[in-house]
This record gives sequence, C-alpha cells and structure tokens, in this order.
Amino acid sequence: MTTPINPDGRSKVGDGPCREDGRPGPCAEAPSLNSWFYLKRLWRTETTVFVGIWLVLLLVGRSQFFADPGALWHIVVGERMLSSGELIRTDPFSCTFGGARWIPQSWLPECGLAVLHRLGGLDAVLLATVTLIAGLYTWVTHRLLRAGLHPLLAVLVTVLAMAASSYQFHPRPLLITLALLGWTFARLCDFEAGRIPLRGLFWLVPVFVLWTNCHAGVLAGMGTVAVAVAGWIAAKLVGWETPLVRYHQLIPLVGLVVACCLTALVNPYGLQLPRVWFSLVGSPVLPRLMQEHAPLLASWPEAGIVLAFGLVYAAALVGVLPKQLRVAWLVPLVWFGLTVTSIRHGPLFAVTAALALGDMFPHIRWVAWLARRGNTTFRLRPPEEASPKGWDFGPALVPLALVLTAAVLQLTAVPFPVLGRGWARPDPRSSPVELLPELRADAAGRPGGMPIFNDMLFGGFLIYFTPDLRVFIDDRCELYGDRWLEQFADAQEHHPERIELWADEYGFDRALVLPGSGFDRYLSDADGWALVRRTPEAVLYRRGAKSPSGQ
Repeated sequence: MTTPINPDGRSKVGDGPCREDGRPGPCAEAPSLNSWFYLKRLWRTETTVFVGIWLVLLLVGRSQFFADPGALWHIVVGERMLSSGELIRTDPFSCTFGGARWIPQSWLPECGLAVLHRLGGLDAVLLATVTLIAGLYTWVTHRLLRAGLHPLLAVLVTVLAMAASSYQFHPRPLLITLALLGWTFARLCDFEAGRIPLRGLFWLVPVFVLWTNCHAGVLAGMGTVAVAVAGWIAAKLVGWETPLVRYHQLIPLVGLVVACCLTALVNPYGLQLPRVWFSLVGSPVLPRLMQEHAPLLASWPEAGIVLAFGLVYAAALVGVLPKQLRVAWLVPLVWFGLTVTSIRHGPLFAVTAALALGDMFPHIRWVAWLARRGNTTFRLRPPEEASPKGWDFGPALVPLALVLTAAVLQLTAVPFPVLGRGWARPDPRSSPVELLPELRADAAGRPGGMPIFNDMLFGGFLIYFTPDLRVFIDDRCELYGDRWLEQFADAQEHHPERIELWADEYGFDRALVLPGSGFDRYLSDADGWALVRRTPEAVLYRRGAKSPSGQ
C-alpha cells in the first residue's frame, strides 16, 4: 500500500523516524500518537482525582453535609449581616442569652455562605463546599505526584487523608482552616527543601490576615509556623542540617512569626476576637460535652481511620531516620498529639501528614529497598513523567466545565439530579422537617419571636427554618459559657425536671427534644405537658395540658 504524500514532502498521516535506517518517513501510527498527546494534555491523574472526589461528595454530601447544626446557622448569620449592612455584636437568636455580647468569629465566610445561599440555596452552598474539598485534595495529589510517587500511591495517600478528615466535611468555615493550613505547611516544606527563598515565606502574612477573619483555626497556622521556625533555630544551634545558611536569617524568621501572630488583631472586632478563640481552646468542658471536641480514643470509628493513617506516616518517618530528617516532617507529630486530646484536630494532622509523605518519599529507605527488588509501584518517578512543570490549564478544563455547568443549572433554577437545583437538603436523620408545620404555626403572630426549649442538636435547624422562634440552646458554645453548658448537660442526663424552672424563667411553652432522651422521658409523663407529635427524629411537646391517654 502506498502512503499518500503532501506537497511539502511529508506523509499525510505523519512524518517521523519510522524507517529502518532511522531517517524520517511515513508513520501510520502518528494520528493516534497525536490524539494521545492531546488527551494527556486534557486528562491527567489530577483530573481523575478531582472529578472522582467531586462527584462522590455531591452524591454523599447531599444531606450528610448538612447534618452538623452549625452548617445552617452560619448561613443565617451571614444573611443578617448582609441585610442590615452591619456586623453582629449581640446574640439575635436565643431566648436564654438574647441581647448578650456575641460576635460571629467567622463573619467573612458567613457572608460568603449567605451570598451563595441567595444565588442557589443549599445547592450552591453544597457545590462550593464540594469544589473546595475536591480542589484541596487534588492539589495534595499533585504535590505527591511531583515528588515522584506512583499515581496509585499518590491516590491511596490522598484517599487515606480524606478518610481521616471526612467527619469534618460540612459547609463550615473550618474547611478554610483545613485548606490554608495545608498551604502554610507546604510553604514551610518548600522553604526547608530549598524550593522557595526565605522571602517566599512572607506571603504567609497577608494570607493570615484573611484567615483571621475566616476562622479561629488561624491559631493552628500561627502555631505551625512557630514550631517550624523554632525547630530550624534549634537545629542551627546544635549544628544539624537546616535551611538557615547564616545566623542573620534568624531575624526575619522571628519577625515572620511575630507578624503572623499580630494578624490576629487585623479584624473588625479587635481584641474581642482572639479572646473568644482562647476561651474555646482553653475550655475544659467542651471535650466532655461535645463529640467534636472529644479525645481521639473516645471517638470511634473516626479514631480508627486517623490511627491507620498515623501508622503510615510513622512508618515513613522511621524510614528516613536518622540522617535524612527535616524539621518540617516532624510537624505532623505535633498535630497527631493534639488529635489525641481532641478529634477535632484530626483533619489538620491528616493534611500535614499527607504533604509530609510527599516530601519524605524519595528519602525513605524501605521504599528504595522495595524499588530495587523490582516493585515498580515504589519506583521513584521523574517529576516530568509524573506531572509537567509550569502552568498547564489543560487538565483543569474538564473540572471547570463540570463546576460551571452545575453553577449555571443552579443559578437558573433548573431541577437536575446531582448538579442542578433541588438536590441538596437537610439531613433527614437529624432534621425534624416533618414538624415544621407545627413549629411555624406556633410561632406565627408572636412579636419579638417565640421562645422554645430545644436540644442542642436542633438549634441550627430552628435558626435556619423557623426565624420567628428563639432557641434555648445551639452549638455557639462561646455564647453560653462552660458553666451554663454543664448545667444543661447535667439536666439532660440527671435532672430533666429542671425544664420546669427554665420554662418559668424564659417563658417557653414548647419543647423540641430528642426521642428517648432524658427530657423526652420526663415530658412524656409530666403533668402540664402534652405531646404534639412524635417523629423518628424529634418529639414536640406543648405546655399547658396533660397528654391524652394513649399518645
């Protein structure tokens, strides 16, 4: 068969060194090679990771992401600030502490959540949350690939890090802390490895200003920077390997730590904001009363996943000891220690450990031992083979198209499964949606809002769905304080009859409680309380009459 030739002498199907003598000649496989080249430009491992995470979280997070009560009241806080054009400085939601001093710690992302909610309801909030999480862990995968990990290993490490963090996947400002701590730690690793100069660390300061106005987790960033800098200084003083070439570099590094800490004051509330942070961090009550703050070993099954990932990190760390050790690689140990005291820190350990694994991988002795014995999965791959250098937006085109498609469907209110309007909803297992008609009917026509007694789990639900009700309690723990929270927990477990005193003090005549709780058992038999309706998620009682027989 004769190969067609173009007028310029090249083969119509390609021209390359396909002849036996090595000279250029016709190459019938060229079209498929060109197609493969363009396919690699548009779809790489990172593309697969993003699309996979994004779609799975949209499916799973449809209602589970809104199971946390704070996921709903943050939206309402932002909406109030946008509507009034003023920052909130007193509690607008409760009948117990209404009008007391209270500031929204995360005022900036709360305004952002309110804007998203105005544009597309809970669907837009879910879309933004899922996109942030998918983008974060795709970036983690990219760094692992750039370090030379096989795609299977990079994806496995990413999946483990996500699994150890998934219990905090809610549309809350905490996700901003997770992303910014990952970026901060990556900058520290890059400086220690010589990939960025010292001046590159000073980008942390403006980022910390933003972080201060987003979430109290900026304290985690400050602590991480301080630990790393202290480690570098100690290493320099004892003569160990360190990124500090000269002693005069200590001055800008110490200045960096001070500047990062001072960003805590760059906020519209001044000293009030850091005072609230430290009151929560130093609370001895929260670890006893709230699952989110409980010790690691009291939080199963989440603890099992965190411990499993901790073993992977520990195995890698042992593999680089003692000669190849870097200070930044020890930072995840600090976060693991904090996770032992509070499961809330687990995602911060996971993201720093995943990034540290990428840096450690080329120096792990047992990895090199496996590669020498022919295990290609543990063979160190050239960075260019793993992921090309420079800005390459090709692999981002498919994810961008998916996100924009979902955004357009939601903005135009097109009902469509997964991507469109009407997909996201409150978690039916923790949200008493069935009782909304009764709750709204009771609150109608009550000037100033009607007080209601409720379990803490329902506080955010009531704030979001029934703005005319004034809640008894929610998870804004800094508002209620340790002593009051202890009194509530004691009443719930041992003295539910205290609800009678509270009813007289705060003026509520409705109670929304968990089925089978101490309050439910008390109210079901208490004189003067009538059962309005019982559902699998919640029970509503009305004060003023005895429950009819048989209800």
